Amino acid sequence: MNDAYLEAWNLIPPHKPENYLFAFLGRIVRNIALNECKKQQRQKRSAVYCELTQEMQECLPSPENMQERLEAEELSGIINSFLKTCSEEQQKVFVRRYWYFDPISKIAKDYGYSQSKVKTMLFRMRSELKEYLEKGGYSI
Repeated sequence: MNDAYLEAWNLIPPHKPENYLFAFLGRIVRNIALNECKKQQRQKRSAVYCELTQEMQECLPSPENMQERLEAEELSGIINSFLKTCSEEQQKVFVRRYWYFDPISKIAKDYGYSQSKVKTMLFRMRSELKEYLEKGGYSI
């Protein structure tokens, strides 16, 4: 928690996240948590982290194909545009799975879906995202 406070203190003056403070702080905490997981498991990778990475590898270009931060921001914008084309329930499921790393069983339980429906929804969204990215000029 102290790391999150320190990071927020260091980043807020230049960015001034007045309208999106919750998302700004969430991103800070998420990045700190992911960095800590990577640090603790350098020799062994976490099964959940690897599983999610493998799922998204099929529809996202590898980092070697992108040229620095500007292209990463452009990619982020394209993914956000894609999510705007999805229904609200699809957006929530996608974000819960790939931003918060929630397991499929928890997502299914929270929304009253079967695990099969959640898996199918995510599979279809990844396929649609892949096509959307290819239209945006990214080769997968």
